[in-house]
Amino acid sequence: MQTSSTRDPYGCALGAVRRLAARGRFGPGQAIVVTELAAEVGYSATPVREALACLAGQGLIDRHRGRGYFYPALSPAEVIDLFELQLAYLHAALALYPRGPALLRKAAADVDPEDGPQALFEAIIGQSANGALILAHQRVVDRLKTVLAAERLPNREERATVQPMIDAIGAGRISDLLSLLEAYHETRCARTAVLHASRS
Repeated sequence: MQTSSTRDPYGCALGAVRRLAARGRFGPGQAIVVTELAAEVGYSATPVREALACLAGQGLIDRHRGRGYFYPALSPAEVIDLFELQLAYLHAALALYPRGPALLRKAAADVDPEDGPQALFEAIIGQSANGALILAHQRVVDRLKTVLAAERLPNREERATVQPMIDAIGAGRISDLLSLLEAYHETRCARTAVLHASRS
């Protein structure tokens, strides 16, 4: 009897590489050696190479012809571009709650403010129930993994940032929420150069 891993080694290798990336296994700009990665995840080099090619096509891994695969090292300008895209997705999600504000309020109320802004952003995007938007946002989050880890603040500061956003949603003050999101966006963009230097 074949197991799912023997029937679909590519899919399993893809999932394994994604999980490693999500756990911070790769550093910015790090070369990814296919044979070493294959040994680490327990699959042959072919499905691992195919998985890396897929992730490169999605912009989650860099491929340099003749040199191999590398984990992306985003420049400050690229980070800001991704922050701006995330902000645009949040605006879209807030325009897409046709089922009424109750689900948006519930999604926000379920967020622990100490988990940080990203947890709230994922709740806002998720409540839109728009599959294309959720997938597009997840790709941005995947590309920002190392940046998001670096920008985490102490829990007290995370709460001070997120709680007013949750309160604005609870009170139905979406215009106030948008103002808070814009202010947070400006703050994180201003910190980007410092964060980039600390990761280098």
